Amino acid sequence: MMTKNMLNTQFSKYIYKSVFTFFLSLLIINCSDDDSQNENNDTGSNPDLEDIDFTSATTATDKQGNTYEVGFNQVSDINQDPFVRKKNLSGETLWYIEHEKSEVDGRTTLIFIDNNDIPWVVFTVVGGSNNASYITSQAIEDNAFSGVYQTNYGTGGGSKVSIIARLNPDTGKIQKATYVIAKRNDGKTNGLVVKELGIRDKKIAVLAESAAWPPGTGTSYLKFPEITDADRVNGVFKMYYQIHPKLNEIISAEILRN
Repeated sequence: MMTKNMLNTQFSKYIYKSVFTFFLSLLIINCSDDDSQNENNDTGSNPDLEDIDFTSATTATDKQGNTYEVGFNQVSDINQDPFVRKKNLSGETLWYIEHEKSEVDGRTTLIFIDNNDIPWVVFTVVGGSNNASYITSQAIEDNAFSGVYQTNYGTGGGSKVSIIARLNPDTGKIQKATYVIAKRNDGKTNGLVVKELGIRDKKIAVLAESAAWPPGTGTSYLKFPEITDADRVNGVFKMYYQIHPKLNEIISAEILRN
């Protein structure tokens, strides 16, 4: 038969074990919450990008053997106009478009063809324009810059920003496009350049560098959270983004540490 002291001892052990289990459960829940909060805006180590076939190429060939070429024409000492050219298997030009012919400097810097033979290109522009031959008006389909992450250059000076665009393979016109920019402390537009493009899990995968504060996730510009100048690598912020194929949202954003 158990004595009163023995019963008290067992009861104390039971209480201690219950309290320990309760606090351990709280700790696990809190850790899980922290992980979910950092999923979209990662400030930790570099992500694993080895499975993404990134490209910075200026030429690409589709499944039918058609060849795309991108670049720019030097129209003056201080002005460039971006172009995209498509040729068939025999080398004949199917279409050629200069996508911007305003006073603003513009270039086409790379091309990527997805699994559906759709060409994606990156333009850079230095400044904005209301000219009718500007990139938002020059060779576009209806609503190409509507309902996207960022519809225009924004407010600011002459920094180089990027435009990610999906082209109509039959005409070369822009079907959908969004600006991607950084911002200064005063909120004005500053430089962001897309260096490489690819596809991951049906999303547009982007490697970019910015001189000022890069964006985080969202459907419009929001400064990447908790970022400081200490996060720069060789003077710039190096970023990895996943962008919705409709170009209406940055789904994930991560700082690259090297």
